[in-house]
Amino acid sequence: MFATIKRLFRPGGPPAPGPVPAGVVPEPAPALAQAPALEPDPFDELWTLLTGVTPPPAPGLDGEEEALAEAIVPLVLARCEQSKPEPTAFPALAVQIIDLLNEPDLEINKLLKAIHPDPAISIHVLRAANSVLYSRGAESSDLRTAVMRIGLTGVGEIAAGVAGRALFDVELRVEYELFGRRWNDLFLNTMAVAFGASQFAFEQQMGNAGRAFQAGMFHDIGKTLALRALASLMISGEVPSPLPAAVVDEVLERVHVEVGFTLHRHWGLPDHLASICLHHHDPEISAALQHQDFHTLRMASGLHRLILAPGDTARLGELRQSIRATDMVRRNVRHLYGEMHKHVERVKVLFPS
Repeated sequence: MFATIKRLFRPGGPPAPGPVPAGVVPEPAPALAQAPALEPDPFDELWTLLTGVTPPPAPGLDGEEEALAEAIVPLVLARCEQSKPEPTAFPALAVQIIDLLNEPDLEINKLLKAIHPDPAISIHVLRAANSVLYSRGAESSDLRTAVMRIGLTGVGEIAAGVAGRALFDVELRVEYELFGRRWNDLFLNTMAVAFGASQFAFEQQMGNAGRAFQAGMFHDIGKTLALRALASLMISGEVPSPLPAAVVDEVLERVHVEVGFTLHRHWGLPDHLASICLHHHDPEISAALQHQDFHTLRMASGLHRLILAPGDTARLGELRQSIRATDMVRRNVRHLYGEMHKHVERVKVLFPS
């Protein structure tokens, strides 16, 4: 036995196999196991887009559509100037809740006291606590249990969204029918960006989560007022109806910054919110805007836009700019992108139409 072992481990290794006898077919050597092929990461394509060569701009409006948008823009601006909603149009309760979110040590009793008198908010919070997002089997039947399940910040953000939704609702059915679900989509997009900006600010310690949430809610508020103005012009016959969707999109993009900034000033909103509203599409960032709340909002908004329309690169430069300005690495951007996907679906559950 010992001699056999010595032969196996002697220099030169075990003896070579002898000749195969005639008529005997040798067994094939076992095939080496191949490692399973790795599936491509779907984020790779987006990361290449964010860090690679800037793609050519997507085709814009055709000549007729461009002329129509050019003619409509001044009409919308004039109508917005005539019909600015008063500060009371944004419910005082929403302002109060947003202010609470900025408190460093928000107490549950203080939040409950603010939201309990409003039945719509209470119903939404209870519904959210028992939804697939937060349910753990046992039903939440009272507001305090629901708040403990969702968390103070989450409840505050839901409550602010419910209280502020009045800005995205229309009183006349004809106004709603002109644009179908666009009214509701504006609200859901606003809330998804607000949730995303707030979460990213908190997780990455970039600025203030409460201010980031506010920026998400108010940076595109001009689109809501502009859409109301456009609906009014169409009903009165001053603008042709129906309008191509691309023309509506283009008009809102061209006017929403100016309209939104005017609304911020009219309502007396904080200067930092008005500044973000006015400059969030600027091609160059001034030194005064080199703060984390501004960049957090632009990253959440930019990724949200790419999620809804992957081929839309109209705001790609802004997103790249803020990623560079904050030294965001791939894993952090990937995380925000994944979370924004969740928020797009989350708001549909939290705020059903």
